[in-house]
Amino acid sequence: MRSKSVLKVVSVGLVLVMGVVARAAGEPNSVVEILKANKLDWIVGKWVGMTDANEKAEAEFELEMDGYALSIEAKVGRYEYEGMAYYVASKNTIVNTGVDNRGRSFGGSWMIDGDKLFLKIEQTGRDGSMSYFDRYLSKVDENTMRAVTYSVVDGKRADEPMGVMEFKRMNKEHRT
Repeated sequence: MRSKSVLKVVSVGLVLVMGVVARAAGEPNSVVEILKANKLDWIVGKWVGMTDANEKAEAEFELEMDGYALSIEAKVGRYEYEGMAYYVASKNTIVNTGVDNRGRSFGGSWMIDGDKLFLKIEQTGRDGSMSYFDRYLSKVDENTMRAVTYSVVDGKRADEPMGVMEFKRMNKEHRT
């Protein structure tokens, strides 16, 4: 008699666990799924633009680890940045981390702001100094991306952007 009760409890427990897993499986839980669900997967690929100082700027966003991560490479003149964005379920957010060839490290998070990607960026200098930025990435058309960057001081975003740049897609390859 006791074994039937234990079996029922175990069976009910398994059904409940399977239900929770099935429900969680229906929600996006990877970078690629989140980008697709929000129609922001256009960002994947290689992009090129020109700075106000007439320097070539390149950015590449490439899906890694079966879509659970997005590698990021950027170059402007002799400046280089490499980073990675990935989804952290316990925080329900995409986090970003990276370094540049000037010895600075970067952290932050990615959020969805309507039809834009919104990046909150924390930059740590080699001396430990901190700088903060907000960056919006938006799709202008199929082959054009706009990046708008604002400085953030004492938790307040500047009224005017410190930089606005348009990038053109370097190729039509779109891997998602």
